Amino acid sequence: MRVGQARELIGQAVTDAVRAGFTAWYDAMDYATHPAPPPAFQAGRERAGHDASRVPHVPAARVESRITDAEPGMFFTYKVEYGAEPLIQLSLSRTWARQVAATGWAVMDGRPVIDVLEWDHSTTPARPARVRTALISADYDAGMHGWRAHADNRSCRVAWTSQGTGSLVMPWAEPEGS
Repeated sequence: MRVGQARELIGQAVTDAVRAGFTAWYDAMDYATHPAPPPAFQAGRERAGHDASRVPHVPAARVESRITDAEPGMFFTYKVEYGAEPLIQLSLSRTWARQVAATGWAVMDGRPVIDVLEWDHSTTPARPARVRTALISADYDAGMHGWRAHADNRSCRVAWTSQGTGSLVMPWAEPEGS
């Protein structure tokens, strides 16, 4: 897989997570029956960003990447009120293209893989044992921004099935002291 393809997969995964997050929030808050009022202060001008009576359209995310010598990470914040497409900014290690993108690990369990922190060498080829990923949160902020989403960079262990399918173990699902 090429870096461009890996970025496309990451963009699609984040876009899907935002859409699913908005839908889940809309359903959980029962906005179909009782929409939240528009925020008292509205920073942007896009009406859909402040309309809780429906889930807004989320365009495909644009992904930018750069190499960093610092800790790899993903910066992502999206506010529908501004009317632009979601923008994902990746700061990646020099080895990301070879170790993550080229080997097909750019998205695991529907989440972007920003870095592989530990490898499982018990298989050939080695596979990720712990990764840095970005967890996407999406909601409606009745205080100011309306529909918005952002990412939190997290380290997650990868659990593998006997069929070779990996899933990320969320930090809150880890046993105490691990």
